[in-house]
Amino acid sequence: MLRLLPIAASIVAVRDDRADAQLARLGAYDERDQAQVDRCVEGFLDAAVRATWERGWSPADVVEHGRRELDVGIEPLLLAAISAEHTKYRPATIDPRWLDQLTDVGVSQPFAALSLTGWAAAARVGRYLTLHHALSLAGFLQALPVLARLYPLPGTPVRRQAPATPVNGKMLARIRGLLAKAEATEFPDEAEALSGKAQELMAKFSLERALVEADPAVELPDDSAARRLWVDTPYVSAKAQLVGAVASANRCRTVVIDQLAVVTIVGAELDLQLTEILSTSLLVQANRAMLAAGKRLGRRGESRTRSFRQSFLMAYAQRIGERLHASTAATQAAVPEADADRLLPVLTRREEQVDALFTRLFPNTTTRRTRITNGAGWEAGLSAADQAQLEARRQVRR
Repeated sequence: MLRLLPIAASIVAVRDDRADAQLARLGAYDERDQAQVDRCVEGFLDAAVRATWERGWSPADVVEHGRRELDVGIEPLLLAAISAEHTKYRPATIDPRWLDQLTDVGVSQPFAALSLTGWAAAARVGRYLTLHHALSLAGFLQALPVLARLYPLPGTPVRRQAPATPVNGKMLARIRGLLAKAEATEFPDEAEALSGKAQELMAKFSLERALVEADPAVELPDDSAARRLWVDTPYVSAKAQLVGAVASANRCRTVVIDQLAVVTIVGAELDLQLTEILSTSLLVQANRAMLAAGKRLGRRGESRTRSFRQSFLMAYAQRIGERLHASTAATQAAVPEADADRLLPVLTRREEQVDALFTRLFPNTTTRRTRITNGAGWEAGLSAADQAQLEARRQVRR
């Protein structure tokens, strides 16, 4: 049976015509000794989860990708398998960021062992469907590609280094609140004012943090890190460009894997948080603007096409990037000269740290150019980006 499981899992996961036959073979074992089948499948899932971590995936990555690939109803089993796999580790050997991810996806402590029969009873799932879910999940985990490892593996020594200054939780909450209101409002003027205020706070927040760390008495830590942002399909390349534009304006770097629809952002910890917050908000606003523009017909009566929407989002990303860079430069230029002299070495050192981590995680990257194929979509995207103003005041037009 142990030789059967990897083959059956790969076949069931891709919905091959041979899936029923493989499940029937496992069912024959199940009729003779259900407890043994439980032990074998539980151990198989445990090994598959551990192999997933070793290939660079984190809990949030697996759950997010699983929501796109797995059938409805399998996610609870995935969470149960993740919880069971963590029972072997002492909490002190799990990175705090990893623990935060577990909490965010719904895997709470204390971690619990997996009983396949007990899980099925609690979920009110029949035996056949339970085995089908287990094989589908294992096959999904087996097929995951290798990713850059962003966190220490659970079970290994964790080096905990406190940042020089604590993150201002109230400020982050205020920024999130402003952007949430900007996403929710139907009035462009209100969205402009809210987004502009959020951007202003973000730029000042980052520079104030750098000025504190410019104090000679404070040792500048290397808090460069990376996190993944999963974007919705379609138009992954265009949406990744928008994330990249936000990241660049906030002193971060990005890499996109189109096949997985995921963008990896590398930067200082605070800049990462700000980039993720603003990127997530602008993706919502860009998608809403794209859908609104796509409902209208062109000047010649033609409908909005895929090329229109792709070009729209790419133009939106370019114009937003220009605005963000201008806003960041203006905020930095407003810093008093005495403080600016102290600030530059900190920003330079931060950039060196980010570049070093980026090179270590991604030694081989390729820059790709995307061709614009729809002029109407490009112009509409520029116009929409202009409306999503990032300055605190409205733009004055003639």
